Amino acid sequence: MTDPDVSGPEDGGQHIQISLDDSIKHGAYANFLVVSHSAHEFTLDFCQVLPGGDAEAVQADVVSRVKVAPTMVGKVIRALNTNMTAYEDAFGMVREVG
Repeated sequence: MTDPDVSGPEDGGQHIQISLDDSIKHGAYANFLVVSHSAHEFTLDFCQVLPGGDAEAVQADVVSRVKVAPTMVGKVIRALNTNMTAYEDAFGMVREVG
């Protein structure tokens, strides 16, 4: 994995060196996402849904909650689209499940 080069109007176009604390460097697996918003922020709850259990009440455990300023949402969407296109160019089309 390469280090991302993040720059934009909010940082004056400067290169930003991203540091990653050892406690989160391995990340958390998520296979479900809930997005909500208020007047001041978007909240992304990344969840893990495990198979099995009661078919009528599936448990989704939040593994990470990220709050994003509305001014960043467009940039997040563009970054995801760019990376999804690169992924599909390298590995083939991703089919959504469910």
